[in-house]
Amino acid sequence: MIRYKMFEKEITSGNHVSYHFCVDKFADNFHPKSRQHDIEKQLRYVHIDLSPYELGITSSNTTSDGDYIHVSYLRRLNNGFMRQEVLDYFNIKADFPVLYFTRKVPFESNYKCGFYLGAFKKFNSVFFDETVSVIQRFKDKFKDVFLAGDFTKDGEFIDDSINIEIFPFQTNSNYFDIKEILINEFGVVEDKIGLYDNMMESFNPSLFHFHIKIKLYKDRDPVVKFYRTYPNNPFQLRYLP
Repeated sequence: MIRYKMFEKEITSGNHVSYHFCVDKFADNFHPKSRQHDIEKQLRYVHIDLSPYELGITSSNTTSDGDYIHVSYLRRLNNGFMRQEVLDYFNIKADFPVLYFTRKVPFESNYKCGFYLGAFKKFNSVFFDETVSVIQRFKDKFKDVFLAGDFTKDGEFIDDSINIEIFPFQTNSNYFDIKEILINEFGVVEDKIGLYDNMMESFNPSLFHFHIKIKLYKDRDPVVKFYRTYPNNPFQLRYLP
């Protein structure tokens, strides 16, 4: 069963868009002729209990190359981390608490993991100080913030970029405050993020959830993306003020 969908759109100068599907299990969720069904067929050999987790599928499109699966604790109220046996099953080597992981389908050697700032500090990343600075710009405006990065098959952090995912308090006034920060300090295109203004003017937190991702690079400007769920807000209990 598809639990909800999430739309991802770049609001800096690029044209990236993605559609994410949250499902109960990696089987029997999509029409047999769909791209997502093809992804599920490649996962038919996965035999481990994933019922405590939130499962996601992201398919490739004209602006986003590659098919991916996501396994996370992000929606769960117990704020747990990934169990070691699940990480081992998917060949995720991590000596830190993992919030979620992403793997390309068919599986490749590298993968992405989500984690908190405390874990990131131990990586000795060139992005650490800048990451802290970015988070501080949104002080008192978010309920949760976590990071995500890429790793080699041996669990070594690839220090070429870092994702900062910010889950704001879900109010229209907070959205407009964050919008101004993004436009003034992170190169967000006003006409792009402004497309969300109407839905935020009459924001009903039961209908959708929004969050942002700021990706830092060594050799290029940050990329910012806006996410919203539909047709409901699966995070409502966690991210209200």
